[in-house]
Amino acid sequence: MTGTPFFSETTLPARHTSAEACARAVIERVGKDVRLALPLGLGKANRLTNALYDIAKADPSVKLTIFTALTLVRPKLGAGLPAQFGGPVVERLFGDYPDLTYAVDRARGALPPNVQVEEFFLATGTLLNNAYAQRHYNSVNYTHAMRRIVSARVNVIGQMIAAQDGRYSLSCNTDITLDLIPELQRQTGRESFVVVGEINDRLPFMTNDAEVPASEFDMLLDGGGYDLAGLPAAQVDLLSHAIGLRAARLVKDGGTLQIGIGSLGDGAAQSVRLRHLDPPAFNAVLGALPGPAGPVEEGGDGAFEQGLYGCTEMFTQGMLELLRAGIFTRRVREGSAVTIDGGFYLGPQSFYQALREAGPDLLAAINMTSVADVNALYGNEAARRRERVHARFINIAMKATCLGAVISDALEDGRVVSGVGGQYNFVAQAHELEGARSIILVKAVREAGGKVESNIVWSYGHTTVPRHLRDIIITEYGVADLRGKTDEECVRAMLAITDARFLDGLVREAIAAKKLPANFTVPAAWRGNTPETVRRTLAPHAANLPAYPFGSELTEVERELAPALTYLSAQMAAPMKRARFILGALFAGPEKTAEAAFRPHLERLSLAAPASWKERLTQKLVLQALAKTR
Repeated sequence: MTGTPFFSETTLPARHTSAEACARAVIERVGKDVRLALPLGLGKANRLTNALYDIAKADPSVKLTIFTALTLVRPKLGAGLPAQFGGPVVERLFGDYPDLTYAVDRARGALPPNVQVEEFFLATGTLLNNAYAQRHYNSVNYTHAMRRIVSARVNVIGQMIAAQDGRYSLSCNTDITLDLIPELQRQTGRESFVVVGEINDRLPFMTNDAEVPASEFDMLLDGGGYDLAGLPAAQVDLLSHAIGLRAARLVKDGGTLQIGIGSLGDGAAQSVRLRHLDPPAFNAVLGALPGPAGPVEEGGDGAFEQGLYGCTEMFTQGMLELLRAGIFTRRVREGSAVTIDGGFYLGPQSFYQALREAGPDLLAAINMTSVADVNALYGNEAARRRERVHARFINIAMKATCLGAVISDALEDGRVVSGVGGQYNFVAQAHELEGARSIILVKAVREAGGKVESNIVWSYGHTTVPRHLRDIIITEYGVADLRGKTDEECVRAMLAITDARFLDGLVREAIAAKKLPANFTVPAAWRGNTPETVRRTLAPHAANLPAYPFGSELTEVERELAPALTYLSAQMAAPMKRARFILGALFAGPEKTAEAAFRPHLERLSLAAPASWKERLTQKLVLQALAKTR
């Protein structure tokens, strides 16, 4: 893979303990037109960035342009229950993590005119209504983001790094940096830009390609460690487990695996682990699930005796747990212990702690490397084809059309939810590699604002993956194998995994579009595609389908409160539902025994002893929601 020094090993970096002093040294070196590149996600040099931003805010003659992606900040909690529940959780996730002040100001529309922020991936769903972020979003594939950075003539690279006994690691973000520095050097000359490494002693030290010599940096900022921004562990409900189980059966022993993030990704990782550690239990659950199973002959249902190789842009906690379970054991390069190649990592605090505590053998198996290495074939194609046999690239979508197009990053009106990232890269790879498959996971419906809508639609005003790259799409109701199928076959396969409540409308649209015959009737089996059917089917197997497969930062009480508060929020979203729920809580709500049973939950929300009529009403609503969801 990469791992080649960018420039002379004899050049030692200047050291700073003050972020402001470091920032002023940067400006002295590059001038007052600062074009700053920061990694996606976790690896930003937060203290350096804040110092540069503070200088620019105070001095309009300093122009600061930031090129980055996935800026992490503490979520802003609303008053009342969101703050009461979320406040302590956010503290566990972020600790003393220094928020990026440009993002704080951007959220409130207060960026100064001499500062510009451009991102190619947004924190999911958080900036839908932020006009500045939407206007300054850059839609590019992950593998093409570097091209934009180079064309902008970036003159500062700021990255959080790990240090250990005089050694240095790019750790969580090798993704673009490994290729960016030599490419900038080739195009603009090494003297035209500055590389600043911000040392954080709480960042896990990753070896292999992530380890670089001190001479890779012009400056080192060592102002003391701080907590890493943590993602909350996703709750995996039974519907998500159903999707993950179906995906796990399509993974081939001796093959290659990539898994996306979130509840569907964690559900898939848990199912792969279950299949390996307890094949009889795995097959018992799968045997109970109705619906089309897909091309199971291309996968398997037993333990991974030959092992898998991981090839993933994002190294997740789920991937780490599969490594610990003895699944990622297939070595693809002679003389190397590597069994997982990844571009960046991000996850909950327990994930970071596991990496900090990992022994040398486990770390040797993980190679954080260039995203161009993992997301594409070009450059070293023959070797990558040999390594990525029987690849299964499992990714997550928001919606899919009946003709096989996938929507993952933006709404129909063009507003960006997140970004393309590397999803298109992996789908394209699946079509280019022999024996590979792209597997898209999507929940059949979405509930919001008191309404239920289908995630399987006839058409949509935005596309992430076009229909001509359609492959495998999975919902809780089954697997649609779309590769090589005609439009009619594709529509039938998608309808078979659609929620029953939306079948008739989609059939009418398909007939109107001449994709189904006029006399088409919905098979009786499809009418059973309901959430209740899936939950009822999986309930007896719940012990193998945990809500938090890899642990959670939530306490047991909080784990019960979380779905109850989500349920309560849904009930309060629509006027009629809200009125019914409030009346039910007031006049037919839980008895005093329930109040006693849920006392720890009420104490957690400071509602055990309500001091006003409003708090008393809130207490009753919470008790009603707990009774409904426990």
